[in-house]
Amino acid sequence: GTPLVASVAEPQPANQQAYDMYLGTAKYFAFAGLFFCWHQRSPSKFLLVLYAVVAYHFSLKMSRLLIICGPIVSVLGGLPIGYIADWCEEQFIGLVCGQPPVVEEKPLPERTGGMGSILRFFERHFLPKIRPPEIVDLYHAKDRFATKVWWLDRPLRCVVAVGIMMAAVKHSRQPMKDYLEKCERIAESFSNPQLVFKSRMRDGSEMIVDDYLAGYKWIKDNTPEDARVIAWWDYGYQITGVSNRTSIADGNTWNHEHIAMLGRILTSKESRCHKAMRHLADYALVWAGGHGDDMGKSPHLARIGNSVFPDHCGDEDPLCRKYSFYQDGRPTPMMAESFLYKAVKHNLEPGVRLNPKYWKEVHTTKHGLLRVFQVMNVSQESKDWVANPANRVCDAPGSWYCIGQYPPALAPLIAKRRNFAQLEDFNAKDGRREKSAYTKHIERERSGEL
Repeated sequence: GTPLVASVAEPQPANQQAYDMYLGTAKYFAFAGLFFCWHQRSPSKFLLVLYAVVAYHFSLKMSRLLIICGPIVSVLGGLPIGYIADWCEEQFIGLVCGQPPVVEEKPLPERTGGMGSILRFFERHFLPKIRPPEIVDLYHAKDRFATKVWWLDRPLRCVVAVGIMMAAVKHSRQPMKDYLEKCERIAESFSNPQLVFKSRMRDGSEMIVDDYLAGYKWIKDNTPEDARVIAWWDYGYQITGVSNRTSIADGNTWNHEHIAMLGRILTSKESRCHKAMRHLADYALVWAGGHGDDMGKSPHLARIGNSVFPDHCGDEDPLCRKYSFYQDGRPTPMMAESFLYKAVKHNLEPGVRLNPKYWKEVHTTKHGLLRVFQVMNVSQESKDWVANPANRVCDAPGSWYCIGQYPPALAPLIAKRRNFAQLEDFNAKDGRREKSAYTKHIERERSGEL
């Protein structure tokens, strides 16, 4: 129930295509393995079944949780193969060892309570329907044949084992080859770094595109060490890790209101954007060039900003459709006037450029995928206030964990903020937090009113 979660692909529910891609044919063996679990006589089988149910349930809620399906699919997928392979091996061992010894199984003492009572209840009321007397007699006849006519039973078992192994080898060659090739392709796609990637030219040749890495290195080499860089939170870790500069937000920013303020600033018109940005950052960074750039994400930024700052698009427009593209690809007036649109399209389209009074273009990478702008007229007073240790609120004296503080100049902007209450807000049990227009819109969607 939050526009921030809706803007990210990983938290979306997994679909059939995702299961096919990441689990492949192993998921079918895992399904068969659920039935083979009951071959075990120990309660350990319940762990596998419960793990499978929990992993499948949560992967349906969030696609990134498909990762927890990997271990259980591997274990369950190996059960049918392992049991059948063990059985085939036992037949050859039995042929060499001769007549098997007769083992008399002594009935175990019945334990009252717990799982034993539950199992006895099911055996008493449901097992006769699943396993009729005819099946039981056939099972006992098989055991008598194996004991009395062992010299014939053992070779017959070996013939069956050989047939199973030959059929398995014959029918598994091509699927195994296809599965290995698929694993190689997926592994190669996962191993490609996002900052540097290959691009295929029209003539078929390949080239290495390192715009993002080069852009972050430029920031490191050409900006002061205390410089602060504002960008969408997706790039926060890269700014910190590669450029060694302070970012305004990153993937570990849990404060929805702070992310919303960032979205509002970036998608506001230039004058309003600069009025807030000059108190927070020295440089602004955007991804451009159409390769997953900020323009594709920008409607989500505006929507997230509106969920906390209702004056951005208005409560009457919870999805912030005012900030979007028309069907012909043209930006709406609100988007066309925004900082983010002008920064991405700066001097690339006729009449689109940032106001030099507010920003100065200082770097654009070779292929135009990353652009850096210097914020003009930065408030030194706000920068000094934030850097002053006396203004830090820490959980203990001298601690590294300190809650972020906004400079006093941003107080009018913070006053417009409305704390976001999402649908699954477990911290607001009293129901006193006002729901945003976005949350109310999602509630109406789920109830079928829209």
